[in-house]
Amino acid sequence: MKHIFLILLTIVIILIGIFLPFIHGDYDYFAVGLSYIFQFGIFTSLLLVPTGLIWLILNIANRQNKQTVKYPLYLGRAFFVTAIIITLASALGAFASDNRFSAIAILGVGLCIFLIRKRINLQPIPNDIIPYYLIIIPLTVVSIRLAYFEKTKEKSTDFVIKQSDQLIADIEAYKDKNGHYPPSLLSTIEDYHTGVSGIPKFHYELKGNAYNLYFVQTSNMLGTEEIVMYNKLDEQEMTVHNQDLLRIPYDNIIHGHHKVQQLPQGHWKIFYFD
Repeated sequence: MKHIFLILLTIVIILIGIFLPFIHGDYDYFAVGLSYIFQFGIFTSLLLVPTGLIWLILNIANRQNKQTVKYPLYLGRAFFVTAIIITLASALGAFASDNRFSAIAILGVGLCIFLIRKRINLQPIPNDIIPYYLIIIPLTVVSIRLAYFEKTKEKSTDFVIKQSDQLIADIEAYKDKNGHYPPSLLSTIEDYHTGVSGIPKFHYELKGNAYNLYFVQTSNMLGTEEIVMYNKLDEQEMTVHNQDLLRIPYDNIIHGHHKVQQLPQGHWKIFYFD
């Protein structure tokens, strides 16, 4: 019963970390970084599943033959090598989300555990239980992530777009009163909140006879950046390098996004960047 609880608790903690950017509330700087760390780590942990299956088969075979369980040395080595790969993948996830300090911390903790691993005196997990940790946790978390991450992101997108209604209304009211759109919304305090922990703010810029209003959200495709943008004239565009905007004629700029998706909400699009 104790190990069932520990397995379920581990699954819940990892899932909370993965879905943290979509939780409603104030912006959390570490939300996206933690999500990337957990995602890179859990996908890599699928390498543990073959080790767990071999371990489980040996348990069953030896139990049926009523023999003393003997575990090949390569099982321990495979687990150790995979643990190193998971640590490196988690650090890579931190780097991918621009959390360099977290990446250094992960590598540092991993190195410390490696150096003092023989001195750590923890209560060992029985050999007949270990395979269930190695199989159930990675497969369960990855399955839930693949099944629900995209749906959760879409609901988050819809929520943030709804949150922008008041901002858009105030921008249009400014236009009606002053005859032009505000030149900038640059300020030290943000009064229009996205309401999602993984999205810091709305960005605003004038664009021809209208304006672009956008936010950056966590993508279900690792390594992809998603820009969700509104323009009432459907003239929104996003560019990778601001240097290109200064040095290259606008019509010659390669904007860099590999996909553009029109959203059901009027005048909203998603730009996908690698």
